[in-house]
Amino acid sequence: MGKAQIIWYDSDNPDSSLEQKVKKVVRSGEPIFLYRCGGRVSPPPTGYCWRMMNEHPSMRIYQLELKDGE
Repeated sequence: MGKAQIIWYDSDNPDSSLEQKVKKVVRSGEPIFLYRCGGRVSPPPTGYCWRMMNEHPSMRIYQLELKDGE
């Protein structure tokens, strides 16, 4: 068992410090999940993308993943 991070993201009220927090967690190697409260997801760090987790019934949970080929 390890740690995972979940981010609550509201595109109608974005947190300006979120990008730096995500970059810090990416360096730690922990899985990162995002719960979309608003209409959009936050921009991912360069070389990453948010993958919607279709298996979750809310259709609002995303996992941060490396882009294919990077």
